[in-house]
Amino acid sequence: MDGRLDLLFGLVSRGETFADIGCDHGYIAERVLKENKFEKVIVSDISSKSLQKAVDLLKPYGDRVKAIVSDGFENFDILPDEVMIAGMGGEEIIKILSNAPCLPKRLVLAPQKNTDKLRRFLVSIGYKILKDFTFKDRCKFYDAIVAEEGVDEYLETEYLYGRDNLKDFPDAFKEKLLIEAKMLEDIIALNSASKSSKEDAKIRLENIRKILK
Repeated sequence: MDGRLDLLFGLVSRGETFADIGCDHGYIAERVLKENKFEKVIVSDISSKSLQKAVDLLKPYGDRVKAIVSDGFENFDILPDEVMIAGMGGEEIIKILSNAPCLPKRLVLAPQKNTDKLRRFLVSIGYKILKDFTFKDRCKFYDAIVAEEGVDEYLETEYLYGRDNLKDFPDAFKEKLLIEAKMLEDIIALNSASKSSKEDAKIRLENIRKILK
């Protein structure tokens, strides 16, 4: 298991039924079962071909595993206690959660982009964000969110950058900000960039500089 999956596994709690939506090879589910974090695991994917990889991997665990070809929660017949959704954009995760007839008490999410939109959505539908941070693995940056049913209030900067990032200022977050700041400086200096693009870049750069201070 690579560093990214190892970190995400560490965010999984304990309970009766765990689901991994868009499970890919099923590595998270395998470790959940191996370490008995949950009694049963649901692995799902919109592609039967992709899901088969996880089915093959998890055969030794017998009836502790249920595999479902499903677009999000569409074909679920039971509600898991906890769900992981990783490897998708924030807007896609929002779509999956919006279309679910019922939602689990706990969510472990790893959006690849549009994390700010996902934060806003979670708070709006009655989730309290417990963890919200940026990490780095193999030269790539990732965001991770853990949320449970509850009431929460986020500041605008927390929606944009993540509450734990602003509180703890992890190295990965600082490095990501510095890279973004350089990109924004390049846009501002670019003669071919539109006036609106430059103005937007100036605002974003000013916000980043305030955070870095």
